[in-house]
Amino acid sequence: MAGIRKAEISDADVVSSLILQTGIRFLPLVFGPQVKLILGRLIKTPGTVFYIDNVYVLEIDEGKVVGAMVAYPGYIIRKRSLKTALVLFEMMGMELIRRIRVFRLVESKNKVNKDEFYISNIAIDSEHRGMGYGTKLLKYSEELAKEHGLGKLSLDVENTNSNAIEFYKRLGYRGTKVKRMYIKGSQFTFVRMQKLLNK
Repeated sequence: MAGIRKAEISDADVVSSLILQTGIRFLPLVFGPQVKLILGRLIKTPGTVFYIDNVYVLEIDEGKVVGAMVAYPGYIIRKRSLKTALVLFEMMGMELIRRIRVFRLVESKNKVNKDEFYISNIAIDSEHRGMGYGTKLLKYSEELAKEHGLGKLSLDVENTNSNAIEFYKRLGYRGTKVKRMYIKGSQFTFVRMQKLLNK
């Protein structure tokens, strides 16, 4: 039986591993080689965008975490950006300064409106895909959006991930815009997908 709960500090390692699976090419280019360690720290640090109060895990078989989702109301981003930046600087030091253009690029391309519920990351362990767990997490995000009084969900997906795009379409998401980024010689194209909820 699969269940969803808010993440706990003890989930940080498995959640950071799952998140890394969602952006195996992209995230290391943004954060550098210590990306998993950095994600783990952000998950454990109160006041960051990735803190556990914005992270939900799906577990099976008496506590085995096989899925994770980072999701939050759009207005959270501005409130938590300074703390997130401070933690990144603490961990990355001058490397953050060298990567500041990359962070600014990602931020400028990843605008989220205050009135939408944003799914930053969603991942199911590769051995447990195709079992309905992703659908379960996304349906849960709809309930969270409603709890916050928000009627629109949004997420970004790489255009090369056709399976995920089709999956989101089946659940009622529609592509609204395309965003391109060039990072260290690599091009990334993301599709912003949104779903309107019936209130």
